[in-house]
Amino acid sequence: MRKINFVFLFLLFGFVELFAGNRYDMKSGIVEYEIVGDNGKANGSINGTSKLVFKDFGAIELVDEKTTQIIAGEQETERTVSKIVKDTLYTADFDDEIIYSQKLVLDEDSSIQNIKNRESFTQMGAKYLGTETILGYKCDVWQLGEDKIWVYNSVPLKQISKSLGVVQMQIAKTATFNIDIKDDKFKLPNFPVKKIEAIIGGGEDEAEYVNPVKR
Repeated sequence: MRKINFVFLFLLFGFVELFAGNRYDMKSGIVEYEIVGDNGKANGSINGTSKLVFKDFGAIELVDEKTTQIIAGEQETERTVSKIVKDTLYTADFDDEIIYSQKLVLDEDSSIQNIKNRESFTQMGAKYLGTETILGYKCDVWQLGEDKIWVYNSVPLKQISKSLGVVQMQIAKTATFNIDIKDDKFKLPNFPVKKIEAIIGGGEDEAEYVNPVKR
């Protein structure tokens, strides 16, 4: 089934190229979102929730997304958990019960090191649409192609994405910033970790497994 995986447009637009400075303009935050959508099929719908937790200006971040898609009466539930620790991305696969890790690439020569600001959005070809208030926070609104993002101090509070007939909206229902966040808010499931570089370069036999408990 076709579903847009949010984990934010920011991930889709280049989290693999790690930002040189702070990822966010605020020290920490917890944002909980509602996801609703239309998958373009008869009697079809998409519903779910997502939670963003970050601290140290984004040096540590976790996104936990749960969605349920219904097509012609059949239901499919999916969960995606992604965590960034400095220069490493971890993605939990709940079907195979494994965590894939990948080093994020730092491109110091790139003109777009941090897509959170006006200059970077403009360089990407995004159109500035003005401002709108969400949960009392004044957001800049940007449009890139058919996608729109509402951003407050570098944190997305609303997003509308369209792809191959699938339309999804993710909007913040609660948002709290610059608070103390305990380490247990960033825990991944107790699955073995496999380096994604090893899978690409030499097959599963050469992949390295490590214990994810401390991550």
